[in-house]
Amino acid sequence: MPFVFRLLETAPMARTGRPVTKLALTDQERAELMMRLAIRKASDEDLRTRVVLGCADGESGTHIARRLKTSIQTVPKWRHRYDEAYRFAGLADAMRRARADRVRSSMIKCRRLD
Repeated sequence: MPFVFRLLETAPMARTGRPVTKLALTDQERAELMMRLAIRKASDEDLRTRVVLGCADGESGTHIARRLKTSIQTVPKWRHRYDEAYRFAGLADAMRRARADRVRSSMIKCRRLD
């Protein structure tokens, strides 16, 4: 039995899940992101910046989501928008379409034309 125990002790553990995607940042980009964190307090962009920095440090998406108390889907969204799409512009809020005005039947006045 000791032989089996030794065999299990030296066998590598199998990884589960996706491999960690490390984000490549230059020193200038990291400094800019850290400066943005210092300036903005408790904004949406603050969360996005922390996601990007966590990815650059090699943290897993699950760990980042738990640490920042956000959904697991949020992490790859902002990693992708920063890395593959827009860099700093990807962290800003996107323009949204304005809500269409609703016309209710109670607002319409009818007039009979003779």
